Amino acid sequence: MMVITCSLKGSPGASTLAVALGTRWPEPVRPIVVEADLAGGDAAARLRLPSSPGLVSLTAAARGNPGTELLAQHAHALASGLRIVPAPSDPAQSRAALGALAASKFGPFRTLGSPLIVDVGRVDPDPKMLGLLRSADAVVVVVRPHDDSLAHVAARRAQVQTWSHRLGLVLVGKGYPSAQVTEALGLPVLASIPDDAKGTQSLWHQRGFDSALSRHAEGLAGQLLRTAQQDMTLQRSSR
Repeated sequence: MMVITCSLKGSPGASTLAVALGTRWPEPVRPIVVEADLAGGDAAARLRLPSSPGLVSLTAAARGNPGTELLAQHAHALASGLRIVPAPSDPAQSRAALGALAASKFGPFRTLGSPLIVDVGRVDPDPKMLGLLRSADAVVVVVRPHDDSLAHVAARRAQVQTWSHRLGLVLVGKGYPSAQVTEALGLPVLASIPDDAKGTQSLWHQRGFDSALSRHAEGLAGQLLRTAQQDMTLQRSSR
């Protein structure tokens, strides 16, 4: 199963949500989070991780190697038990790595038995990422429920709807209620998550994992997993 978190404008918290989902994913399997942001990553700096292993070392190892354990081998294990593959902070390095992975149709992402959460950051019109978006089991667009943020979603709604048949919004912080956002945009709202500064800090510092943010992320993770399992059941029954 692969879940993608992304945003369309600004920094509403797609990376934070990806880590929160991974940290509170239903047991027994712990997912791997991959930072796949064309603009460069923040996870290594926030978590104080060395630059390698990570997305660059994964890309190098993946050349001619279809091994199913590559992602796990190039991930850092965090205190929460989560494993994460950080992107380089340099946008040029990140673009080069993702370009090489796109050329292989993101092969390492498709051979993993564990759940995979991919944070692509702010979605760029770059076509190399479209294949990744369209192969996901769910695409979660993180947005603040304010006029300016929602206007960007409205402007790109037709494009966004082509990314996945399982696409939904996650609203971060106070603002318009979910029902009103869905009515205005014609896109489902999967969850509303509080703008929890203390919870965010605890998450990135890998301590004190019980917060409003983490509890809401746990509920969303369970919802995403159940939907994916239902889709798999339907696919099997239709064969």
